[in-house]
Amino acid sequence: MYLEKSSDIYEYLHEDVQFFLKSAARFKILLSLLESPRSLEEIRNSSGVSMPAVYSNIRLLLEEGLVKRSGSLYSLSHEATLQILSALKLLDSVNVISRFEEIWLDHDISGIPDDLIEDIDWLKDAELVRSTPTDIYRPQRTYRKLIMGSNEVYGVSPISQMDLIDIYEGFLEGGVPVELVLTDEIIKNTVLNANIQLLKTAIKRRSLKIRRFRGDLKVAFTVTDRFFSMGLFGSDGLYDQNRDIMSTDRRAIEWGFRLYEYYRERSEKLGVGNFTRIMLNI
Repeated sequence: MYLEKSSDIYEYLHEDVQFFLKSAARFKILLSLLESPRSLEEIRNSSGVSMPAVYSNIRLLLEEGLVKRSGSLYSLSHEATLQILSALKLLDSVNVISRFEEIWLDHDISGIPDDLIEDIDWLKDAELVRSTPTDIYRPQRTYRKLIMGSNEVYGVSPISQMDLIDIYEGFLEGGVPVELVLTDEIIKNTVLNANIQLLKTAIKRRSLKIRRFRGDLKVAFTVTDRFFSMGLFGSDGLYDQNRDIMSTDRRAIEWGFRLYEYYRERSEKLGVGNFTRIMLNI
């Protein structure tokens, strides 16, 4: 699919995008006009581009049909608006790939569907939280700090995180809705280490919903109304507990909800009866 589009993509990048990306002044002018129509003086003040550069580049942009003039105001054409937004998406994607290079290069990203890989720019304001020699629990500590105060919690996990069970028990005791997609093995481990009566009560009250995923999960993540956190398996097949991508940015949270919905649709809801049967197989 991508190979079939390669020539069209190359032509677009080489001709259209290159025209405004190869000149910093031109790109700044277009970004200024993306916000709103402006006069030449307003363009200069908002972009920081000198007036001679504004004059020369506006002339070129008018000739290319990327900018329109109405009286003393200049604005982007519809085509230019689409091109600039596409260029910004591309630049944000490159930025995310570059900043999290150590994750993409030596981790298994097969658990992230293609449509979300294509929208990886939504994570542009996320941070890579790493363990350090003097703070080996930094990812876990940051996770605890950011998840507190959430009003709804959703998670997908192929690993047992016993050190976080108390957080989820606290949410359930406080009536916060929690929905988890787990494998049978993780469900069993949770039962062995959590307050079983609390789990049963929460399931009956519908404040806890556990969904069963049949198969291998290649990604672990949590998304709430307040933050998003994601961890991956290394290329060696072991889960990397030392690095998590985290964000409180609204766009990253939306990306996380889309990822959760992907796994939710591929899992099955467990009632108390199914839950009990899994417990009996421990």
